[in-house]
Amino acid sequence: MTRIQRRKKSRRELSPLHLVLLLFVLLTTAFIAIIRISKSVGRASHEDINSIRTRNDNRYVAMQKKNYQSDDIIKMIQGGYLHLVDLRVTSNPFSTDADEPPYSIQAQFCHLEFAKHKADPAAVPMFKDLQAQSPACKSTRVQVDLYTAATAAKQYDKLHEGVSIRSMTPNGFVFHESRCGSTLVANSLVAFEPSQTRVYSESGPPISAAKLFNMDYELQSKALLRDVIYLMGRTDDLKEENLFFKIQSIGSKSIWAFRKAFPTTPWLYVYRDPVQVMKSHLKVEGTNKAVCLRSQHRPTHDIFTLTKNISGRKPDELSNEEFCAAHLATLCAAAEKELLDSNGLGKVINYQDIPKVLIDDIIPHHFLDKADGLSPEQVQRILKVNEKYSKGRHTNKEWKDDSKLKEETAWPEMKDASKLFLSPVYERLEKMKTQ
Repeated sequence: MTRIQRRKKSRRELSPLHLVLLLFVLLTTAFIAIIRISKSVGRASHEDINSIRTRNDNRYVAMQKKNYQSDDIIKMIQGGYLHLVDLRVTSNPFSTDADEPPYSIQAQFCHLEFAKHKADPAAVPMFKDLQAQSPACKSTRVQVDLYTAATAAKQYDKLHEGVSIRSMTPNGFVFHESRCGSTLVANSLVAFEPSQTRVYSESGPPISAAKLFNMDYELQSKALLRDVIYLMGRTDDLKEENLFFKIQSIGSKSIWAFRKAFPTTPWLYVYRDPVQVMKSHLKVEGTNKAVCLRSQHRPTHDIFTLTKNISGRKPDELSNEEFCAAHLATLCAAAEKELLDSNGLGKVINYQDIPKVLIDDIIPHHFLDKADGLSPEQVQRILKVNEKYSKGRHTNKEWKDDSKLKEETAWPEMKDASKLFLSPVYERLEKMKTQ
């Protein structure tokens, strides 16, 4: 064997020490690479979020200058910067054509500042207040096809799953008799854990979609209502996880529609003593501008039926007090019907039991489905918001129990009307309430 051959052989044969050192170097290099990759993935997630927000900020500036395209609008919706605020319906929106979308509705979006509602629910108690308190809402208000927006949002959310853009599933719906403490319930839902919770208090899109619900187009109706809730539940805030909707009082007659679209979602019905709730509507004798009198000149079929069954009269033969009581009774009766068929998903709460029953049962167990109760801090936040007048709107007006005063100032016709039309269904709801 020549000297050159021996030299080549020695290079191919490594000593045990060399092998150990080589293995150590390889393992160390692999370990460092894994750490770098994991860090880069974390940075990528944040960079994805930040880049999304940067692009949306640029589009927002363009929108303020009225220099935007339809593609920009969809991307702003996808990025979570534009929020659904209204629906525009001109005719029957549903279609059974397999080649067409299930519905055709125009939707309005704008940028909302939910932080203001979370910071002080009593100052921004209703959805209309949230829009008014969101300066950018006016300058960013746009209109697009709802189905197009919902489809694009779902595709985007699926593609970006695991970043921060997502839609929250509703924890519960709140229906009510009107003037019965429902806004206080909504404020309490915001207050118990503000950073984690979003509450829509009488927003337009859900009730508009529910009113359109048509059993001849059941699948399309479900798709519409679900898409509305999906869009309104979208968030780019990693902390948000609880979603609630307080529906307008007339929505009591559409509880069935919400149950069709969301058969497993818990819900609540808020009501109050008949005389007290009527006095809240008819503040002074002789008024004809109360909410409960809005349909007086165009009574609904259920009011015709109720007044005939109870008094043998037609709606146009009733006094203001009687019509108001009859209207409120139809709301409660509609809720009662759904409660009897809800298998526990629907519960009732009397105004006089707020906030105790909210704290002890409704929020932790009924809505959140938790075995444990609320924390002391969460309870204190609820109690604090209950010290304020629920619709104070920056006045910091303190809440005072006016139940006794309402009963004392109610006039005889009001008491008689409430006893005739409203008290029977009130007593039946009392038997259903959470103890």
